[in-house]
Amino acid sequence: MLNRFNALAALTLLALPQAYAIDYRELSRADGTPIYYTLDKPAGDTSGLLVLSQGSGCARAASNPNLAIVRAAFPDYAALIVEKIGITPDVEISDPFGDCPAQFYDNYTVSQRVADYRTVLNALAADPAVNIANTILFGGSEGGLAMAMLAGRVPVNATILLSTATGETFGDMVLSTVPPEAQEQVRSGFEMARNNPQSSERLGGSTYRFWADGLDLRPLDHMQKATAPFLLIQGGLDGSAPVAASRTTLAVFAEKGLCNLTYWEFPALDHGLTDPAGTSHLPAIATMAAAWAQNPIPAC
Repeated sequence: MLNRFNALAALTLLALPQAYAIDYRELSRADGTPIYYTLDKPAGDTSGLLVLSQGSGCARAASNPNLAIVRAAFPDYAALIVEKIGITPDVEISDPFGDCPAQFYDNYTVSQRVADYRTVLNALAADPAVNIANTILFGGSEGGLAMAMLAGRVPVNATILLSTATGETFGDMVLSTVPPEAQEQVRSGFEMARNNPQSSERLGGSTYRFWADGLDLRPLDHMQKATAPFLLIQGGLDGSAPVAASRTTLAVFAEKGLCNLTYWEFPALDHGLTDPAGTSHLPAIATMAAAWAQNPIPAC
């Protein structure tokens, strides 16, 4: 196990500037099961804490290349990544949507994920070596839903949501991406999940437990309760988190006179902020987002 653990550390270090010191940590939940997380810090003083949250699936977040890109845009911050339940430092996953550990299938939900982040952040608040006075949340896709929920539950300075269908429930967002001829079958599966909320039976690669927890979650409901600034980043060609859902969020904030939302829409970019020619614009947009986080301008 130790050799694999060291190999993981080496791979992750390759994805980040070499000045970072990555600290692999473990914390216990109330039931005694472990939460695994990484905290990497630049040399010297830090400007704050960047909390990163990846999208769907059970792939190890610490080696997620997109999170590494975002992390690099905040070079003077410490960065926190909390692994999903059941994802250990030495786990081997061949398919992050079909070959996940049993503990993941038996326990993972978005609400449970948010609870883990809260547990870790509460622990870090008591650590004098970690600067949480300026905390930035960043989440993409399903990770954006988790960070939107977290934003109103812990003290943060700003939240950045990428490719997140904030104006729709999670269930409606999924349905919007399903061909019309298959929607009735998916709705039937959702109903089965609602009727069996503790079941590990799977629908579309996720358990009934996961669907029952997440179907009615809508990021917008949580965003309206938070007071810190939000930056919502949306690609106009996003086929997984439709642009209409982000525009709904913008309209609701405007109608209610809420001034803590900044909205960036890139018409020719997809869910991963890649253009039709296959070029990723995530590095440039992450750098722009980091600059925004230094001085969020009120929307009204």
